[in-house]
Amino acid sequence: MVGEIRDAETAEIAVKAAQTGHLVLSTLHTNSTAETLTRLRQMGIPGYLLGSALKLIVAQRLVRRLCPHCRQPAQAVAHYPAELWPGTLQTWRAPGCDHCFSGYFGRLALFELLPINARLQNAIAAEMPLENLLSLAKQQGLRTLLVSGLEAVSRGDTSLEEMQRVIGLDDG
Repeated sequence: MVGEIRDAETAEIAVKAAQTGHLVLSTLHTNSTAETLTRLRQMGIPGYLLGSALKLIVAQRLVRRLCPHCRQPAQAVAHYPAELWPGTLQTWRAPGCDHCFSGYFGRLALFELLPINARLQNAIAAEMPLENLLSLAKQQGLRTLLVSGLEAVSRGDTSLEEMQRVIGLDDG
């Protein structure tokens, strides 16, 4: 277990440990799984080392959970591109009640998982541009934080406003 990777020296230690067969778990503050690759490259780790060392990248965000006692369907919105959310997105709201006092009760984790398979490994090793890597990852089933957030909104787990506050609109 490596603490947070904040500098090139720590990144290099983590990559070397991974290359010698050790399972390395660490944290790195980025906005998405794809940005993790950019940050590690900026720290001086070459693509060929990243490609062979990485097995999985996880991005997560916590959003406030709508209160199950007072949540109710709100107006449906359909302003997301079809590749992000096909059809109409059902939104929810919670006015607050004696259980929550605010409309929210607890937190919910949203995840973006990027397993590094052989195709991605080769693309990372070749230092493919980030946009191309992201496109390749989406072709292989990557669900972004935004899509994970839209799913949570549709289920009534959180509000659209809360998801947008935490994730933003440009993370698709």
